[in-house]
Amino acid sequence: MDSVRGLAIVLLLLWHASAVPELYDVQMPEFIRSANAFFMPYRMPTLMLLSGLLLARSLQKPLPTYIAGKLAMIVWPYVVWVLIAKATFLDVEGLPWWHWRAWYATSYLWFLFFIAVYYLAAPMFSRLPAWIPIGLAAAAGLVLPYGSVEQRLAYFAVFFFVGNWLARHPSALEQATHGRAILLAGVPVIGFGIAACLWTDQLQYSVWGAPISVAGALLCAALFSRLERRGRGQPMLRFVGRSSIVFYVSHFPVMALVTLAAGDHLQPLILACINLVAAVLVGWALALWKERIPIRWLFQAPRPFARGVEKILGGATRRPAI
Repeated sequence: MDSVRGLAIVLLLLWHASAVPELYDVQMPEFIRSANAFFMPYRMPTLMLLSGLLLARSLQKPLPTYIAGKLAMIVWPYVVWVLIAKATFLDVEGLPWWHWRAWYATSYLWFLFFIAVYYLAAPMFSRLPAWIPIGLAAAAGLVLPYGSVEQRLAYFAVFFFVGNWLARHPSALEQATHGRAILLAGVPVIGFGIAACLWTDQLQYSVWGAPISVAGALLCAALFSRLERRGRGQPMLRFVGRSSIVFYVSHFPVMALVTLAAGDHLQPLILACINLVAAVLVGWALALWKERIPIRWLFQAPRPFARGVEKILGGATRRPAI
């Protein structure tokens, strides 16, 4: 899991290394766009699926502990890094920081916003068959306006709850990641990547393509499983995967600041390479120090906050004495 997550994060960094300059009118070569588009159906869907794999275990905790943990580990860093984004590069005209829209799936941090919604909604489905939220998300993704925040929220929910389904059916997950049959998925996975290069906008949030995106994530997991069994693990990817939130939240402001400072003076490819190196170095340093206070507070709430929320929620859910 750590290696697959690490690979998805690396692909995300590669994408944004060139995509961030384009936000500031720096044109990148077409082959860069095509390469990023090829992996588009697999980057974020894989991260969503992996997040969903952890849901079943999280739901075993008491509800106050569960909610307090998600507020501390997901909502807290979301708020912190929205503020950092606004202080460094993010300036949306007509949306001051106190406007509610400024906090609604903000900029590149939409991923944290989405999984916070999924985790906070998941207890409502905990006693239902695991396929029901998948079906509801797919139906919503088909009927909502394509590309809207709400449609994307539904689209990525498919992968999150597919991950939960796989966690509840470990035999299916074992077969998908260790059986030879998953290797047959290579043909449609490559074909879908090529199609994404040609029709990027049309396929980016297509619910119909979600099964192939899931197959791509499972194929990647199967390949890494084979490498692990042969003693060819990927320690650097595992490190990135274990600190995925650190690299995810920190990379975009770094790339934006580099682009704003040097974008007018460098060739596009050189700028993209500098963006990538700078983001990796900053992310790596923060990952090494992520358990040290106050660095830790960039990625998770102080423990008194989590304990206080858990205590409040525990008191609210406790039945009054008769």
